[in-house]
Amino acid sequence: MSLKLSAGSATANITPPLGTAIPGGFRPRYATGIDDELLARSLVLQNGITTLAFVTCDLIVVSEKISEHAKRRISERCEIPPENVMINATHTHTGVATSDLLGVDEDHSYTDGVSLKIADSVELALRRLRPAKIGFAVAIEDRISFYRRWFLKNGNVVMNPGVENPDLVRPVSEIDPELSMIYVQANDGTPISAVANFSLHYVGTDNGSTISADYFGHFSRLMKRYIGETCVAMIWNAASGQINNIDFSGQTKWQDRGHQQAIRMANVLAGHFITEMQFMTLRSEIELTSAIETMTIPRKSITEKDLATATEILGASPNFNYENGPFSWVVGQPIPKNLVDVYAHECQRLAKLPDQLSAKVQLLRIGEAMISALPGEIFVEIGKSIKTITKGEPNFVVSLANGYIGYICTDDALSNQGGYETWAAMSSIGGIGTAPMLEKTIEHLLSKLS
Repeated sequence: MSLKLSAGSATANITPPLGTAIPGGFRPRYATGIDDELLARSLVLQNGITTLAFVTCDLIVVSEKISEHAKRRISERCEIPPENVMINATHTHTGVATSDLLGVDEDHSYTDGVSLKIADSVELALRRLRPAKIGFAVAIEDRISFYRRWFLKNGNVVMNPGVENPDLVRPVSEIDPELSMIYVQANDGTPISAVANFSLHYVGTDNGSTISADYFGHFSRLMKRYIGETCVAMIWNAASGQINNIDFSGQTKWQDRGHQQAIRMANVLAGHFITEMQFMTLRSEIELTSAIETMTIPRKSITEKDLATATEILGASPNFNYENGPFSWVVGQPIPKNLVDVYAHECQRLAKLPDQLSAKVQLLRIGEAMISALPGEIFVEIGKSIKTITKGEPNFVVSLANGYIGYICTDDALSNQGGYETWAAMSSIGGIGTAPMLEKTIEHLLSKLS
């Protein structure tokens, strides 16, 4: 059977109304304006055997509930099986609460309908299928992303420790500078889609109370401007759990913050993309395969003493006194006193979840390229390890895909380092053993695709 490629792309508007609670901080903010619209961006690839659909949403997370509802509708209306659909979030911090997250509750009035919009974007892309060609590239960009977890002189590991803090020793590890790219164009040369995969957390905007797609949206608009309005461009956020755009050593001093900084990041990535497009070999025939599996992970342990402490904190806050912890799951750096009530509440929420939780892990293949779709904010070391397992040419590691279990930390971070990303919350659910289980599941999926 022919492996000749057809492709289509489309978007759907998923902007929430004003007044919606904006997640991404320790306490809720409420939308007072809209800087730019949030979109679901879809790319559908089809050969004579298989159809794959990729949807990237300008959301902080895509819950498994949203993903499953959207996939069910896509299956019904488009006849694309759920295992062939990848749905991920960019991780903008100026979006909407699509799940119970740190400090905010799910906005059910929004999540009840957004899965329909996600499915619409796939259906529209499917209707626009046309003969196409596809190409891949990898570039190295090591100047705009930085490791945000640092060892301090007191031995603690701290997130965002302050630029040129005199107590800084060194970053815990290193970034992943790989920028992996997919470009799809119609046989007549019309751009269809541009996909970039890079490890960089959100950047931020001028006003934390206005809706925005952050640098992910800027990239999409820049690519339209550079190569054509028909191009649906998207960024798949890679393993960026501890990666941001702030150089705490002070060697790189940015002149701007907010949107100007976000535009700078988007310009750098788009510049690489435009350059690499000039050297790509485009193929009109390609294999497409996919597999998905449910893994079981341990929830962070919450003790009876933790719950008693949480109750005491919420009764006494902000006058609860402590020197360490104050919970059993805190390693190293204590929780700051101005946030202890937040984590007392998170402790209570987490304790209501089962001891063992399930999460979807997906592996897709486009020719020799391997796409690992993972359900959380992945530590960069785990992303690098997965690349050595899949050995794609190139590799794509996609965070925040098909569900959300929060930060997926290394066992060393959970056991020995501590710090914000490890603190038990709806944004950090998995306990020790989660990362090894993720890697084991990828290995099993790889054997299926082989």
